[in-house]
Amino acid sequence: MIEIGKKQPLMVVNKTEFGVYLGNEQEKVLLPGKYVDEDVETGDSLTVFVYRDSSDRLIATTNTPKIELGGLARLKVSEVSSIGAFLDWGLEKNLL
Repeated sequence: MIEIGKKQPLMVVNKTEFGVYLGNEQEKVLLPGKYVDEDVETGDSLTVFVYRDSSDRLIATTNTPKIELGGLARLKVSEVSSIGAFLDWGLEKNLL
């Protein structure tokens, strides 16, 4: 089972031109190509952090966030808007 908001080892189930899919045949998450080494093969295990992208799709990254689900951390506010405050948690998409 893929856990959102946590770092976890997942198996490469298939490679595409834009990255690799991790997990199993029933449940997969994309690891974009910019995070994938050239020598990665189907069946390899990669440790990734899984979260939702700006389109609310599951996405994986090899970057390490400053906080995981259930944890506590002091984060810097990067922007305040009418919908709330965005926090820098070390990933491309800021945390709302």
